[in-house]
Amino acid sequence: MPTLTFAQIENSWQPDSVYANRNVKRIYVYLNSPRDLSEIVDFDKSGKRTRSVKYSASYNRKTRNHKSIESVKLYNYDSLNRLISIVDSVGTDSIIYRYGADGRLESSIKNVGNFVYFNQYYYDPFKVTTTQMKDSTVVYKKTKEYDKDFYVKRFFGYYLEPKLKRFQSTIDGETKTTAYSDYEDMERFEDDKSIKNTFDSSGPLIKSEIRSVFMNDRINEYELYYKYYKNGLLKSVRGYVARYFEYEYWK
Repeated sequence: MPTLTFAQIENSWQPDSVYANRNVKRIYVYLNSPRDLSEIVDFDKSGKRTRSVKYSASYNRKTRNHKSIESVKLYNYDSLNRLISIVDSVGTDSIIYRYGADGRLESSIKNVGNFVYFNQYYYDPFKVTTTQMKDSTVVYKKTKEYDKDFYVKRFFGYYLEPKLKRFQSTIDGETKTTAYSDYEDMERFEDDKSIKNTFDSSGPLIKSEIRSVFMNDRINEYELYYKYYKNGLLKSVRGYVARYFEYEYWK
């Protein structure tokens, strides 16, 4: 179950079973450089995530050396060891998971500040559709499709934004232009990110070719390359925003 792909869709993680089989206690994630700490993820001895801490972005050496904590996520499980919620330490963000009679993940609700997203899960093949409503209108609807039920291979859909409008007014002979967002007149934007994942003969993901068409017609293309430690854990993802990984292990 891809618990950490909501905020990003580039494949920067491995399934939890990989970490459990290698007795991983903690993952240190670095962004842009091997010294720029971005996140710390903790696991219990059975391989379940228990806590993640995200740190502020770095813009220079000073901010890199004086990181602040942006959020702390806590992972909660039921008696069947199924993930039932991820909640931040102050309660403003959360994901609540629901399971069907067959035990498979059926839906989840993600709260991000004042925004609420509903996620519906589908199988054979595995995909997730996320929607956000404003009154009776769908203002966000996107779908993730996966390779091997974990690695994102496509992320597509649309969202609505209020149109930016301007009006002019003249006061004391001086004309001023004011811009405002018209929430009664919404504009639709289409996004479609396709990811061609390449795996080596033993299974690990080694390359992703990304083509992103966003805001209807803007295009971004790039490639990601994945390197691994000798024990099979992800060491780095390079090619766009580089990520580096270090591990602590249970004895």
